[in-house]
Amino acid sequence: MGRLSYPLEWEVMQNRWVRWLVVLTGLGVLASYLGLFEPVQRWLFSLANRPETVRAFSDPLTGRTDALLVLVSFFLLTPIFVGVVLIAVVFVLIVFLLLTEPVFRVFRLPLWTTVPVMLIISASVAYTMRAAWLPDVLYVIGLTARAGLVYFSQPLPIPR
Repeated sequence: MGRLSYPLEWEVMQNRWVRWLVVLTGLGVLASYLGLFEPVQRWLFSLANRPETVRAFSDPLTGRTDALLVLVSFFLLTPIFVGVVLIAVVFVLIVFLLLTEPVFRVFRLPLWTTVPVMLIISASVAYTMRAAWLPDVLYVIGLTARAGLVYFSQPLPIPR
């Protein structure tokens, strides 16, 4: 007797990441069916209807094209921007850790406490400085939500 041959679906499901992808997709569809994404949808609509973004993409001729351009740009450039910001934050944390380590040595504190202390300090600085960066972040997210609302609310044109 020869080796049993399995259908292609079974061989594809041998990959662990494919199984996880199927499970997560199923859970997402189930959560959407049960209405668990309703608060997220309301939040996105409120972001899209902010006063500074409510008139964006209102041109009848180029509105959808501009919205698509914003969506593509956002989803292509955001990972790069997040990576640069994380590298900058790590660099600043390393510099501050090197500067504060002698202080911890003078007080004979364990050196492992410098990292949590610096993370708490940097989080509190980011929280107190939120007036400088939060409006811009909300504007970009609102503009992207508005672009998604404009682009996906109309049926796609059928090419002839």
